Amino acid sequence: MSTVHTYKRCGCVGPLIRRRGEQAGQPILDKDGNPQVGRLDTACTELSKNGHGTWYYSLRLVQENGEEPIRLRKGGFPTQAKAKEEAKSVWDDHDAGLDVTVEETFGDYLLRWAGEKEDVARTTISKYLEHIRYHIAPAIGRVERRAIRKSHLLQVFAAIKDRNTTILAHHEYVAHLTVECERKRKAWREGIPSNRQVLRASWHEARELLASERKRKRRVTGLETQKRILATLSSAIADGVRAEEFRRNWADLVKLPKSSPPKPMLWTPARVARWRETGKIPGRVMVWTPELTGAFLDFVADDNLFDLWHFMALRGPRRGEACGLSWSEVDLDSLTVTINSQVVSVNGELCDATPKADSERILSIDSESGRLFESRRVLQVQQRATAGKAWHDTGRVFTHEDGTGYHPDYLTHRFKDLVAASGLPPITLHGLRHGAACIAHLGGSDMKEISDQLGHSAIQITMDTYTNILPEAQKARAEAALAVVPRAGQVPAAPDPAAVSVPATPAAPPVPAVPAPAPDQVPAFNPAAPELRPAGGGRLATLRRVRAKRTEQVLVGV
Repeated sequence: MSTVHTYKRCGCVGPLIRRRGEQAGQPILDKDGNPQVGRLDTACTELSKNGHGTWYYSLRLVQENGEEPIRLRKGGFPTQAKAKEEAKSVWDDHDAGLDVTVEETFGDYLLRWAGEKEDVARTTISKYLEHIRYHIAPAIGRVERRAIRKSHLLQVFAAIKDRNTTILAHHEYVAHLTVECERKRKAWREGIPSNRQVLRASWHEARELLASERKRKRRVTGLETQKRILATLSSAIADGVRAEEFRRNWADLVKLPKSSPPKPMLWTPARVARWRETGKIPGRVMVWTPELTGAFLDFVADDNLFDLWHFMALRGPRRGEACGLSWSEVDLDSLTVTINSQVVSVNGELCDATPKADSERILSIDSESGRLFESRRVLQVQQRATAGKAWHDTGRVFTHEDGTGYHPDYLTHRFKDLVAASGLPPITLHGLRHGAACIAHLGGSDMKEISDQLGHSAIQITMDTYTNILPEAQKARAEAALAVVPRAGQVPAAPDPAAVSVPATPAAPPVPAVPAPAPDQVPAFNPAAPELRPAGGGRLATLRRVRAKRTEQVLVGV
């Protein structure tokens, strides 16, 4: 039969006395006959006073398999009730089949769990460790594993909320410093000559402070990230429940506020015009129309990665999939590309990884992409001959001049720089993937075909992501078609972005016919700001000239 006993002890030091046997109550003497001095523990006469000493429990747990009983002792509790409560919790854990003899903190358990996890990708393990080290362990890592409850998990998200408040306050401080720095710069530029040296020193001081504080800026932990942290906790505790290390999955009781990921928004002419006037981006995830995608491809026609941008814009592979594409998976005879590998960064190191089973797919490519792939192959033959022994035979399609593959982050930064130089409304590299979905939809593909093209695990993901931008893209396409139809003898002209916007209410006046936009409204197509032109016309002519030039270069190289 299991038994529990509570008692009180302290750390007071004094003469030691015997507590058992015939000499109970007699002092303990050393070899010289002097009373020994040490910790009194349970023999202290002050233990009857409130607040003196702490409470302990001693637990004897009988095992059903007939083995020796388990004896546990733990102390440091402020009251006897707390000691009994903890002893009962250990008793219940033992009855539930949990191993109560192992003393392990929750942080140590999570690291052990992540290290033993074998049924997920390396990138997923990396994310688990990031959540554990930066969010979970600092809050509750020292709590005993067996003591973890819902209240402890709530502490993780309370700590995140407090940290976000501090970060946002720092963001406001940096914004204030930015305004002050600009004010002092203008004061120096416009000040009288006699004071300019002092004003210049003040401006430099403000600039250095601003640079220092900008380096300290951190990103807030958004709700979507918090949900992934909760998913990590849930997965870890669920595995612990199956291993009889937790009584139940306490993460199932934690509810975070409802949210949905940001929906992609199309860069309609009205939004483009508004962005050019104010510089404000209307949404977190923006997508180009096919016309804007064409303008970008025109701009990067001479870029050494034009074939990659063309492939990503039209077929929408992920950046890691594009970096990991091998020549063995490119069939130019049937114009197909097999996506079965990707390049990922784990703890700063690049490694090859297999995509999820649903992401492995075969993509059909257009004839233009086929010619670009063939040009890339011819170029690599020349680069290999030039590099000689320095050539790295990676077998990848998109490589540097020495044959080494590209880092996915390089593509992200390179794309950002090209978009900024082009003058087009900004999107992310992943935005090209969203744009490829729009192009496929306008080309006649249904949701299932788009889902298969993008490698989504379920069609519902595709529908949830693109239900708002695909109809919007169709309407923008219809408006573009209307703009090129001659009316009343007028010469068709590109519509003014501000005039093509949909009326806010049915009572709004009709959209008037407008002449071709002035150069200051839609800049001419040049490296600073490309022209936003309707489909066809000048863009197709430009593409034909580029194709002819590239074909000539390939023939000369061969």
